[in-house]
Amino acid sequence: MDRSGQLRNVAFGGAWSEQIAGREAQAAAIATLDAAAAGAARRDPLSSEIMAAVDLLCERHPKGPMLCEAWIAAARFEPAARRIRALARVSAQIAAAYGGMKG
Repeated sequence: MDRSGQLRNVAFGGAWSEQIAGREAQAAAIATLDAAAAGAARRDPLSSEIMAAVDLLCERHPKGPMLCEAWIAAARFEPAARRIRALARVSAQIAAAYGGMKG
């Protein structure tokens, strides 16, 4: 059974079980961005998997569109060292928007 199924089956559940799943998804998405930034010399930081994480984190944030645009712009920087630094900075800004949570 997956994590959301486990949380759904908690007898005394309530809203907190949905919040746990949401926070876990956010933490996983932030970890994805951190890994994408670190590996940006070898892997496309604009891949569908990584952009899904960006979208998840930016969709409900007041500055989400700006943070998404910053990620896309940073992903296009050359050389790779500059791209890695810029992506790490944007990833940290997104994490800070969620209370500095790390995956």
